[in-house]
Amino acid sequence: MKRNKDILNKNRIILLLIVLFGMSLRLIFFSGVGISDDLAYSRFAHDIDKGLETQSGLTLSTRMGIIYATSFSYKLLGINDFSSVLFVLLASLGNIVLAYFFGKLLFNQKIALASAFLISFFPLEVVYSTKLLTDLPSAFFMALGVYVFLYAELKAKKAHRILYLASGLSIGAGYFIRESALLIALFFIAYILYNRKIKVEYLLVPLGVLIVLGIESFIFFKLTGDPFFRSSMSQKYLEEASNFYNNFNRLDFPKGMFHYPYMILTSGLVSYYYILAFAAILYFVVMKRKENYAMMLWFLPLLAYLSFGSGSLTRYVPFKATERYLSIITFPCITLIAAFLHEKKIAIGRLRPIIILFLFAASIFSVYARDDRHLLDNLRQLYPYLKNLDKTIYIDKRSMQALDYISSYGNELNTEEYPSDLRSIKDSYIVINREMIRNLKEANKRLEFPAEIDRPPNSWTAIEVIGKEEKNRITVYYAR
Repeated sequence: MKRNKDILNKNRIILLLIVLFGMSLRLIFFSGVGISDDLAYSRFAHDIDKGLETQSGLTLSTRMGIIYATSFSYKLLGINDFSSVLFVLLASLGNIVLAYFFGKLLFNQKIALASAFLISFFPLEVVYSTKLLTDLPSAFFMALGVYVFLYAELKAKKAHRILYLASGLSIGAGYFIRESALLIALFFIAYILYNRKIKVEYLLVPLGVLIVLGIESFIFFKLTGDPFFRSSMSQKYLEEASNFYNNFNRLDFPKGMFHYPYMILTSGLVSYYYILAFAAILYFVVMKRKENYAMMLWFLPLLAYLSFGSGSLTRYVPFKATERYLSIITFPCITLIAAFLHEKKIAIGRLRPIIILFLFAASIFSVYARDDRHLLDNLRQLYPYLKNLDKTIYIDKRSMQALDYISSYGNELNTEEYPSDLRSIKDSYIVINREMIRNLKEANKRLEFPAEIDRPPNSWTAIEVIGKEEKNRITVYYAR
């Protein structure tokens, strides 16, 4: 008894060290607020006390879980990069702990610690753990719901009905942050079909989700007068965005239709892990290792739906192919790998230290090689200079939003968005943020800027330059 207690205490200390290690990596590769959805979430969080921005046209404005959490963080710590991503960072650290408990529930302590260690430096987690985006916190609560459900199925002896309800409430919390959490329904369907049985307690899971949906509907009714505001807004925005971006270029054959498989094989954030995960799945199926099937019933249906399913309920709208959407299957991926690496009957078990070392080295390189950290640094450096300018400042809309955030939404700059023709501008300043404009063009191929952005007229005089590399430089011109 004492020996078991000593082992448990030792494992808890190891888990704590793994969490601290994971936190260190996340802070070393800290990103902060960038130039995309995170600016919108930050603005909505700051303005939530004024009511919901119903005319924004963005489904982002309806993800109240991330907005309320960030708003609370702002009230505690002020508006800064750390307070903006604190909720996401805590969720990512929670993922490390939850990975341990998945491994412990389904396998043993060794696999549990291996799962926690692998996810501590999993590059997808490290990169997005300090960005104000919804994917990681939503995936955490969704996965917590799955864990509670499996615990009720495998371990619980008393009061298990409340666990099924808690599972649904947790998944509902994930949905409150991001809609994709509801895709976990595919796991429950696959689980029921595989086990060929259904219990009345299973109905408590959707009941828990419905309770959260009811609370959300009440919130939206109070804010907008429409209890179904989120669903209608998200479906409308998704279809409009899909049309604008040509179905996110997902219907072009063959790469478009198989963009997720292509990304899995080529992305440094996931490729090595997913290749191992598929090898693990193949091995476990051949060897009929049924203890691994729960994770496979989670991993495969959700990945297939992301790859080929529809995000709209009324027409076929494929999901945008982006790495962070894969967060909803991080747990089964990591758990399957950890279990696979502990197989003693094949060579991979003996190669475990080498494979983990390779994964770690590849992960650190992939994270380090990315250039999407500290994207607002140049604008932060420029902001004090702009405050001293006494005439109208013309700038792109996204940089204008970033300056609002940098000023903690106390921006008093006399800024205006670029007109269609900059040649008519006189006695004013023009800010050209080349990095921002390049990123916006890459995200939206249809986006056009005035020709003068690339070919400034001779009548413009460069009066301030921020940034060492030309491609990332911000130049302030004075138009006489």
